[in-house]
Amino acid sequence: MKADLHLHTNASDGTWTPKELIEKIIQVGINVFAVTDHDSVENISAATELVKDRNLKFIRGVEVNSTENGHIFHILGYNIDPENKSLHEILLKNRNVMEERDKRCIKILQDMDFPVALDEFQDYENNRSRGGWKALNYTMEKGLCGHYKEYFRLFGENRKGLGIEGCATPEEAISAVKAAGGIPVLAHPGSALYGNNFQQTVSLAIDYGVEGIECFHPENGDEATEYCLELCRRENLYITGGSDCHGTFVKERWIGKPDIDLDQLVLWEF
Repeated sequence: MKADLHLHTNASDGTWTPKELIEKIIQVGINVFAVTDHDSVENISAATELVKDRNLKFIRGVEVNSTENGHIFHILGYNIDPENKSLHEILLKNRNVMEERDKRCIKILQDMDFPVALDEFQDYENNRSRGGWKALNYTMEKGLCGHYKEYFRLFGENRKGLGIEGCATPEEAISAVKAAGGIPVLAHPGSALYGNNFQQTVSLAIDYGVEGIECFHPENGDEATEYCLELCRRENLYITGGSDCHGTFVKERWIGKPDIDLDQLVLWEF
């Protein structure tokens, strides 16, 4: 039984529809999967319908942006009720913050004399099948960058404008996941998004109330993986893992990589 519990669709920054994602899942032989879009549960209903009468187990998920004291935490929520009001309020709040960040970023680039215009950007219609986010795709169409990493480099010393202040705190994100009947899990503890001290990130996330850690992820590295596995076993935390595939948007991440057997994970009953 193969598992991939971290997958994105075009409801957030992935390139694939639920139908396209499930076709890929079947091609690579995944048996258990979760859709975990950033701050969105939009495609959960479609995915639920598409797995009917198929030999697949679908776990309803989400990935919630959160921040506190300048630190970013991505909180995965599993087995959630996608209709839960508390969860919807947090996700809407976060999406609004990220939309305002897009506008702020374009204004920064405009003030840096890049050939962009805020009024033009606001009228720009984003094609979600490209993956990514609106400001990225707008700047790519303007010929300023060809990849999301190049987008971030455009800002130079103005990187503070890329912050997500105003999004939910980790405790708010975790509380919303639990209110929706879900299991909160720290995503990709070894990611550079958190800095270079994964031990501190994990410790803080546990203090905030996560019930599991994504021990298997392309960006974890052997040291982070082994550390998190040992910690989860010692503290009786859930062990999850996934590819964090965004379709063709992030080409270095692909479904089923890392290769995860279901018996390597420690999950809730489903």
